[in-house]
Amino acid sequence: MLNDFFAGDGFLQIVLRVAATLLITLAATKLVHMRWGRFEKDTIHRKFTKNVLSVIIGLTGIIFSLRWIPQFADAAPALLAGSGFVALAIGLAAQESLGNAFNGLFISIFKPFEVGDRIHLVHANITGFVEDITIRHTVIRTFLNSRIIIPNSIISKEMIENSNFCNQRASSFIDVIIRYDSNVERACHIIAEVIGNHIDFIDTRTPEQLETTPKVPVFVRGLGLHGIELRASMWTETVANNFAAASEVRLRILHEFQSNNIDIAVIAFPNSFVRL
Repeated sequence: MLNDFFAGDGFLQIVLRVAATLLITLAATKLVHMRWGRFEKDTIHRKFTKNVLSVIIGLTGIIFSLRWIPQFADAAPALLAGSGFVALAIGLAAQESLGNAFNGLFISIFKPFEVGDRIHLVHANITGFVEDITIRHTVIRTFLNSRIIIPNSIISKEMIENSNFCNQRASSFIDVIIRYDSNVERACHIIAEVIGNHIDFIDTRTPEQLETTPKVPVFVRGLGLHGIELRASMWTETVANNFAAASEVRLRILHEFQSNNIDIAVIAFPNSFVRL
């Protein structure tokens, strides 16, 4: 009985044909990923296109596999040919899936962000780096190295703050409060020198400003209750290295102030003193 079952166009032949079709589908999907993997940098358009092509190849492979099964042999050509395929796509797009796909397409075309950009979703209060975009969702990697999966239909409605849009340069304020009896000019000179000499600092002056604007302007932003409030900006090439560079600058300024007898202001609290 087993011999009759596997003979001719029996069960074994069907399994082998379906398996071969699925293997070819898998190989085609891998080829798409390898083709897109040749680029040094993944853009949002390439990521989205790659994932869309993978879905199309997968659906096509599944439909061709159904042709080898007698019960589905008549339905598969109709699915692949036209109306049946559209009906299948609409069915798969139920419950906002179609909306996610279209919004993912619009994100890919208009590019409010790119892969690797640091973005902040204002309403959702989510900050992180764009890692991937699929036909359904966008993947955000947070500073805690976790992943937030956001449907494309939601992220397309968000107000997005993009730190890398058009220009990847980043700036942090270096704020210092010194006592009124300190040498203000010397303090400003130290702050400008420390920031300007840091290896990651970049000069943002235009050619027209080189002759008239200091490399690192230091401003007196206030004459407060506790001391003279000074401010300068630490510019770096990217957001990624700005935090560490600003931290190193603050520490170096502290050491230079101590060496030059410039006192940082002290705020008095009941029964305690806290240095800024």
